[in-house]
Amino acid sequence: MSRGEALVILNPAADRGRAGLREPELRLALDSAGLAYELVRTQGPGHASHLARTAVEEAGLIIAAGGDGTVNEVAQGLVGSQVPLGVLPVGSGNDYARALGLPKDLTAAARHIAQASPKGVDVGWVGGRYFLNSMGMGIDGQIALDYRRMRLLRGELGYLWATCLEILRFRAFQAEIEGEGWRFSGKLLSTAVMNGPYAGGGFYLAPRARPDDGLLDVVVVGDYPRVVRFSVLPKTRDGSYLALRRVQLKHGTSLTIRADRPVPVHMDGELLPEPTCELSVKLFPGALLVCA
Repeated sequence: MSRGEALVILNPAADRGRAGLREPELRLALDSAGLAYELVRTQGPGHASHLARTAVEEAGLIIAAGGDGTVNEVAQGLVGSQVPLGVLPVGSGNDYARALGLPKDLTAAARHIAQASPKGVDVGWVGGRYFLNSMGMGIDGQIALDYRRMRLLRGELGYLWATCLEILRFRAFQAEIEGEGWRFSGKLLSTAVMNGPYAGGGFYLAPRARPDDGLLDVVVVGDYPRVVRFSVLPKTRDGSYLALRRVQLKHGTSLTIRADRPVPVHMDGELLPEPTCELSVKLFPGALLVCA
């Protein structure tokens, strides 16, 4: 790779393997935008982070071509550097691209990357790893686990089906959450820590969250009887669930969460290796440059 040109990191496994088939389309979009680039395919989990860290001294721009998990991996090697991140959304959820206001069309997205001035955005930190858009503990994490196991459904429909399954079978957990000037104790279905407004392939969980506002939006969802959960579900699509009595919205730059049993946790849609009982979350304002 020539010094100063863009490195495009393509995850061919994104969107259940469909992203790899779109390489010719990606190259056409990049060429039409006039970008000088080298395109590299990832070989497995963690490879995108390695590629980004290796290239950060020479690349003028590093572009993640994949879904939210791919963008998350690439960002691990860029936080704190002066190399900006570009996003070409070819994943199944693409919530972070949506949060940044990026076009879905690849040609338009590539032109946007080529023309945009890099700006600083916030990143979250949990357990030695950054997240860009969202972290979910509880039913959110279980839904991410169910979605990963699916073979046929993908995108919003897959997340919706997984959500319906967990409405019926997820068991609420007792939790204590402590933020800056506030505390919660009680039974929960989930807590979602949001840096952007969308998660799970378009669920509008935190309508006012912005990646560059210096704050995390923390949504605490209390327990509901299973039959009532079905009336709550549609409200998460448009954000109106925030008006429900058992839902609370808090803000801050750090918090701790303690649960009475290990529960699944996702970061940007990717699961932590094991369910956990305790997490500490911290926000680093303006720590990542993005072309958005």
